[in-house]
Amino acid sequence: MSLMHDSPAALALHSFTVLPQAPAITLSLPRRGCIAVLGIAPDCQDIETLTARLTGQATIGRAVMPPQAGRMLVAGEDVTHRPPGSRHVASCGVHAPLFGHLSVLDNILFPLRAQGTLEPHEILRQGHDLLALTGLDHARHLRADTLSPSQAFRAGLARALIQKPEALILNQPFADMAPQTSQQEQAMLDRLRHALGLSILLMTRQRSEALLSADSIAVMDRGALLQNADAPTLLSRPACPAVAVAMDDANVLTGKVLDIEDDIASLRLPSGETVEAMADHALAIDDLACICIPPDRLSVLFPRLGAHAQEETESGDVHCTLVAAHHLGRTIIMRLRSRDGTEITLHRPPVHTMRDLQPGRTGLVAWQARNAIAFPMDEKSR
Repeated sequence: MSLMHDSPAALALHSFTVLPQAPAITLSLPRRGCIAVLGIAPDCQDIETLTARLTGQATIGRAVMPPQAGRMLVAGEDVTHRPPGSRHVASCGVHAPLFGHLSVLDNILFPLRAQGTLEPHEILRQGHDLLALTGLDHARHLRADTLSPSQAFRAGLARALIQKPEALILNQPFADMAPQTSQQEQAMLDRLRHALGLSILLMTRQRSEALLSADSIAVMDRGALLQNADAPTLLSRPACPAVAVAMDDANVLTGKVLDIEDDIASLRLPSGETVEAMADHALAIDDLACICIPPDRLSVLFPRLGAHAQEETESGDVHCTLVAAHHLGRTIIMRLRSRDGTEITLHRPPVHTMRDLQPGRTGLVAWQARNAIAFPMDEKSR
């Protein structure tokens, strides 16, 4: 079903400060959409603080602690200073554990019972509907502290959904699950999202969760929003080296810009080779640059035994020494070291035998200019 163009976003943040020293962010969650906030900082402080501020759980005494700057709108309504129960959002995840001594059904019904605005039979009917939707009929009488991680997630999700929120905020909901279980629960969530028309903001530190669950991914580092885009854009046109590394495990080399022509930069590496990459809009001649290349966009040539790498060198080749190689079935992961000591990781099809990939062997690493991006090291325009 198409949406009206003037329909307000399910959740919108305007010049919103997550952490005191971080720049303000602006983010809009469309109705029936899913945005994953991918935290790439060493700790969870930014996504946990953002969750607390959005749900109204960041408090001073009994008062809601507002952001240092900015506004939070839900369905077009400013809820920045409202208490948790009046924000038209609901949440589940690591910040909102179930009541361990209560049954699954009693946990789900708790918000409506606390509100006291519906008749008991209507509260029970809605609870039974959500048990069926989340596949928890058989677990309705189990105590919450006896549930598996997937059952606990579904119970927390049902408790949030019974509140009929405009936006659903999920804070690392799959953190305690094994990978296969996590994928199953993400698939279940996706089915519910499309069946019920849910609007979801997913906080996660796992790239795979963000890629599987969301329409777009907002990459956040220490409270700063680095880039918000769909997966193809993040992978092909990252806004900065941190996004390239977070989304695609990009190798990061350093070089000096010699020339820029038709958006392609020529750069000299510390080891002396000259290479090419797409130029970021802020890059200028003579800049020191970070050159980001995904590991699956690199090729490697190992000279014939007895031949020297120098004899087969072409423009753009980087002289390297093989450090290690690991066969993963459909892929071989190679680690090589350039002449200036930089380590480079490659993902290649298994066209080499492991006998040919002995540590210490010399090789030539290369890439096409369109598969690499050069950013100014000082990030002067960001």
